[in-house]
This record gives sequence, structure tokens and C-alpha cells, in this order.
Amino acid sequence: MRMDFRAVWGDAWNMKTLNHSAVYVETTRANIHDIVRTLIDAVGAETVGHIAGSTDATAPHRWAHPQGTELDILTKERLRLGYRVWLTLQSLEDPQAAVDWLMAPNRALDEERPMDFIARLHAQQVVSTAETLVTGDATR
Repeated sequence: MRMDFRAVWGDAWNMKTLNHSAVYVETTRANIHDIVRTLIDAVGAETVGHIAGSTDATAPHRWAHPQGTELDILTKERLRLGYRVWLTLQSLEDPQAAVDWLMAPNRALDEERPMDFIARLHAQQVVSTAETLVTGDATR
């Protein structure tokens, strides 16, 4: 089931009023299998696997099912970070722009891709860069 958090939190998802706390709380409370399904729908299984540090192309589909493969702690942390960034990017009007942002080299991240920062669990840098993108606040 794909979740539409704009419908749930309304103005919390407005580009200029990003609700950092709501994003963080949702990221920590969400079921890991729901997170995987949402990310697969949003960015595709291959990208989800990369974010999670997996080379197994079928792993994300197994993770999406409650009776599927049990995930280790690091994989869960990477997926939750990816989900946090994805929720932050939901403030953008164009979902494809969010996908493109994840996959493109980024000047603020030393010309590395945000999805690579997620895979390495560089949370502060990638979350801050995503928040700057959606709020337009270059002083972050």
C-alpha cells in the first residue's frame, strides 16, 4: 500500500513548511516492510537494493513481504534513511524530480549521488541537502 502523507499531514508537506519532526517520527515508526514497498514503488527495486547495500536484485521484493527475508540492522537503518529522504522529497511537486535528485551527482555532496550517501549511512549530509532542496534555504 502506497502512503500519501500529504493527505494525512496537509500543510506539513508544503514546500516551505517542511515538518522535520513528522518526517522523523514516521520514519522511525513505520513498518520496515511498508517502507520497502513504498520505496520500490517510488524509485524501483534496483535503487532500493543499492540504497540498502545489497547486490541481490531480488532482495527488495523479498523484504517487502512480512514473511520474507529478515533484514539485518544495517540494512534496516539504510532503508529507514532512504525513506526519510524520500519523505522529505515528497514536498517537491514532481515525483520524477525527486527520483532524479537521488540518482544524480550533487555538488553539495562532493559530486556524489545522494543514494550513495544513503547507502553509506551519511544521514546528516544527505538529509540536510534534501531539506535544503525542498525548503530553498541555502543557509542549511
